[in-house]
This record gives sequence, structure tokens and C-alpha cells, in this order.
Amino acid sequence: MSDKAAATRMNADISRNERQAAMSKSQFPFSHSVQADRLGDGQKNLVVTPSAEECAQIAEAYDIAGIADLKAEITLKPWRKAGVRVLGKLTGSLTQTCVVTLEEFDQKLEDTFDRAFEAVSSRPKKAKDINDDGEIEIELESVDPPDVMIDGVIDVGAVICEQLALNLDAFPKKPGAELPHIADDSDAEDEKAPSPFAELAKLKPVSGQ
Repeated sequence: MSDKAAATRMNADISRNERQAAMSKSQFPFSHSVQADRLGDGQKNLVVTPSAEECAQIAEAYDIAGIADLKAEITLKPWRKAGVRVLGKLTGSLTQTCVVTLEEFDQKLEDTFDRAFEAVSSRPKKAKDINDDGEIEIELESVDPPDVMIDGVIDVGAVICEQLALNLDAFPKKPGAELPHIADDSDAEDEKAPSPFAELAKLKPVSGQ
């Protein structure tokens, strides 16, 4: 390979890496890219453990008090012709702020995920889920529609962030915390005004008087 060709290839690789890094950073607070298009017939196992600083960045991005011991155990498997299936288990400890007491509390995170990636979009001109009669057929046991790999690279950091976000409660409540009781119309009904018929009965003359 000539020096000019090598330089051109190097510049292309740098541009590709910069593009992927920029895409990941613009969408997710944590990135961990994996070359996933060279699995052959085997599979690849990896464990991803974001650092304390990276956990802090994720927590800030998703507006929670803190994240600790975040770990993803991931398996990459060949899927269809040129795709990759990403299976994993996500664990950790989340510190959230109770919407009732405004106190911070820890919540255990434990979830699994199953995602599929393809080098190009798998949507053909005629969708695979439409039969010859034009009816939509849904396979309930199938994995989610595949994501797209860019140059054979999967950002498992983005997968981790997405899965964590799905586990966040929009209104976290500390165990045992209860909202204060506020009187409403149902309480007023318990103290009903005396019946007008009962009041008239009191005014009715007693027989024989």
C-alpha cells in the first residue's frame, strides 16, 4: 500500500471514529463501542462497568441523585445473515429523591435486555409482517425491531443508558412514604346536614295537645 493510500485510509478511519463518538456523545451520557461484525459462528461475552465519574455523568443526565455499582453483563451473538443480537443483564444501585418526603433513598436496579442490530435497515419494500392478504401478522415472542450498526460497531454504552432510563420511576417514592391526607368532598359527605324532613318532624304538633 502506498503512503498516500495509507494516509487516506487512516483519515477515513479517524473520520469514522469521530463521527461515531460524536453521535454517541450527543445522544447518551455514556459510550462504550464494540466491534461486533466479526463474530463468525461464535459469541462474545463482555462485562461493562462504568467508572464512578461516568456513573455521575449518567445520573446527572437522567436527573437522579446518584448511581453506584453499575454493571452490564453482555453477550453478543450472530443474528440472521449479518446482524448481531445483544443480550444482557444490568445491575446497580440508584439513589433517587422521594417526591413525598424529598429525602434521598436507594433503589436496587436489576433488569435484562435483548436487542438486535443489523448493518443496514431490515425494512424491505414489503414488510415481513404483512402476509399475502395484506394483513399484519405479529409475532409476540420476537425481539424488538433491529437497530442499525454503523460500520459494524455497536455502542453498548447507549444500550445501557436506554435500559437504565426505562427503569426510572417518573415519581419515585421512598418505601413507606405516604402523602398527607387532604380533606375532600367524600369527607364532607360524612358530615351531612340534617334531613329537612327530620326538621319538619320536630315542628309537627304532638297528637292530643
